[in-house]
Amino acid sequence: MAKVLAIGDVHTKIWLIDKITNVIKDYDKVIFCGDYADDFSASPQNTISTWKALKNLQAKNQGKVELVMGNHDYIYVHDTPSFQTGYNPTTHILIDIPENKDLKEWLISLPVIIKIDDVSYSHAGITNEWSGSEDVIGLWNNSSPIWARPNSNTTYKNIPQVFGHTPSKTCHEVKHNVWCIDTFSTFPDGSSFGDGSVLEITNGNKFSKTYLK
Repeated sequence: MAKVLAIGDVHTKIWLIDKITNVIKDYDKVIFCGDYADDFSASPQNTISTWKALKNLQAKNQGKVELVMGNHDYIYVHDTPSFQTGYNPTTHILIDIPENKDLKEWLISLPVIIKIDDVSYSHAGITNEWSGSEDVIGLWNNSSPIWARPNSNTTYKNIPQVFGHTPSKTCHEVKHNVWCIDTFSTFPDGSSFGDGSVLEITNGNKFSKTYLK
């Protein structure tokens, strides 16, 4: 049984990592729910720096910090059939240079789903419509755990789960014990979409919205 802190989409907001560093001692696990790359005004170097900072945070906190793959990360390390909004070809060039070999290998290794205390964490949620395949065909579509969104075409599995991907005003339940927590995303002008809340999960059965100081 663990006390877990789950954080929604980072999108190059590297200051979030500093805030997590300040509270990491209070948790057994810290989960980042994908999409560390890209933002409306972010440079390719912003993305590389964010990936490096998260990799270092995980290395310094072995067994405590976990990260799942987001669609904005996946596209830079896999041969996807299409590009999404925000894709930057220069970022793709940078992640492929020799000095970033270890960083790319780390990105490729990120899991699609992490399960702790019977709660599943992914970038976009686990749906009934998803095939279960984690190859490019299985993941690069609107029913997968890196692309699904809460709409009339999506039925989330009836399991406790936490995800980001869809910008939200605050951490909220899509259905009972199914939480969407993408509260750090912004509008194109840089203004905040959400309230910056994060989610505490205690022993797999208590879900509490909180805020980073």
